[in-house]
Amino acid sequence: MQGLPFNERTKRTAYFWGVVLAIPVLGLIWLLRPEEGFIRWLYPLFTLMCAIWAWRLYRRDNLNRIELETIAVTSGFFSIKFAYYLFWGNLQQNWVEIESTYWVMALVMVLFYIVLEARKGLAYSLALVAITLSLGLLRLGGEVALGQNRSEFLAFARDEMRLVAMAGLLYALAIVKDQLADAHRQVLQMHTLARTDPLTGLPNRLALSERLEEEAHRAHGLYVVLLDLDHFKQINDRYGHAVGDAVLREVGRRLRSSLRKGDLLGRWGGEEFMILMRGENQHDVLAAVERLREDIAFWPFEQVGAVSASFGVAEGHLGDSIHSLVERADKALYQAKHLGRNRVELSTA
Repeated sequence: MQGLPFNERTKRTAYFWGVVLAIPVLGLIWLLRPEEGFIRWLYPLFTLMCAIWAWRLYRRDNLNRIELETIAVTSGFFSIKFAYYLFWGNLQQNWVEIESTYWVMALVMVLFYIVLEARKGLAYSLALVAITLSLGLLRLGGEVALGQNRSEFLAFARDEMRLVAMAGLLYALAIVKDQLADAHRQVLQMHTLARTDPLTGLPNRLALSERLEEEAHRAHGLYVVLLDLDHFKQINDRYGHAVGDAVLREVGRRLRSSLRKGDLLGRWGGEEFMILMRGENQHDVLAAVERLREDIAFWPFEQVGAVSASFGVAEGHLGDSIHSLVERADKALYQAKHLGRNRVELSTA
């Protein structure tokens, strides 16, 4: 189950082991109590359903569909079991099974709130309460009026109150959980927005600086590439800032589509971009940067025609500081500009 999002992988794994462990338990109950009709006929069917769910979870079938099927089948199964032991056989002897079914109903309610949003979870929980309440009153209401099964009726009333309280408590917890989840999403969105360039959608200077700090302890093998669009001020002056912005977006798109796996591209500021790369040797890195230069210069841009960029590359060494590495890349970029632009220069320091 590797390769799945963390939350889905966690849920899928929990469900898988839950149904796998349920199979031997159901099988053991069936072997020990085959004389009871409900167990004899319906437990094998429920065991088969658990095996099917386990297989589908293992195969990574649609998790939401499996969850909804589990809710429907489990609710129906234990509602039938509840009705069976209420109306079939001796009520006093069956009460242990009825009590155990109430506990399972409470666990089913937990599943409601895991799978469904809070309001739907509450609606399904109250529907389950309505089913057990209706069946219990149908079975016990008349007998209590005649003075029979009063202790069972009191136990029934107590269990119903527990189910209602469980539904209410789970609903309150679900509301708090949803509020915390919303707050967490908002924090993540703010964190992302603060580190994203609004024009190009690339990481901004803050995000790049944080990544540089993370890489500070292993500067060896790290390459900092600074690139600056040539004569960009002329584009803005001649065609307007809207066209200049479109050029910046297109440059970002071309660079991003041509990056190697593991490289990080961001907008450093204005018409300047930064790329953080790792490589075994200078030749491979410079070849990759040269391809990026060609991706900009080879294809004309809409409205403005040919656009080029100058690149400065600095290689990190043991003991290098991030500040000195960026400074060397900036000097190499200045050298590329000085030597005629539209070229890649490697820092010699």
